[in-house]
Amino acid sequence: MPLAVAAVVGILVPVVWLAGGFEKTPEQPARKAGEALDLGLFTVTVHDARIGMSDDPFGSGQKRFLIVRMRVLNKGKETKSLGGSGLAKGVVALTKAGKWVEPDRIEGVSGGSNTEVAQPGLPVDASAMWEAGPADSPASLTVGLRQWRYEHGFTDVTYNWIITLGSDALAGRLTLPVSRT
Repeated sequence: MPLAVAAVVGILVPVVWLAGGFEKTPEQPARKAGEALDLGLFTVTVHDARIGMSDDPFGSGQKRFLIVRMRVLNKGKETKSLGGSGLAKGVVALTKAGKWVEPDRIEGVSGGSNTEVAQPGLPVDASAMWEAGPADSPASLTVGLRQWRYEHGFTDVTYNWIITLGSDALAGRLTLPVSRT
């Protein structure tokens, strides 16, 4: 009998280790549309999701997108980009395959004018957009918002706003119905 228990434990321990151990999986708190979420660097209020058309920035006509509309407030002391290394790094959508992907682009409007940045303390109405094919018409879209932390990196001593990209831990997870426009 002790030999059989040892054999089961010998198999079970590597399986548990390969599956990630007994650590708690990262939390992804469910949030509601219209609720302001504090993400550290930004406060984001997600409004809704829709399918819509937008002009291609390279002038090749219009493309179809899944669009998430949100209100963004930069709480930092410096101007931050909406795309690239800014807000776009903290907004992700869940694919059918279960993978989180960043938006293809983010457009913003502040004070009635188009903008690509978020100024400290000035709200921006932003649209995070994922390119959609002609047959892509999901009934709902799950959006995740990542937390920003003011800390120093591994190799630098200066403090900056940093987001952990390799983690599935989210500050908020919203499942939104997708409307057609």
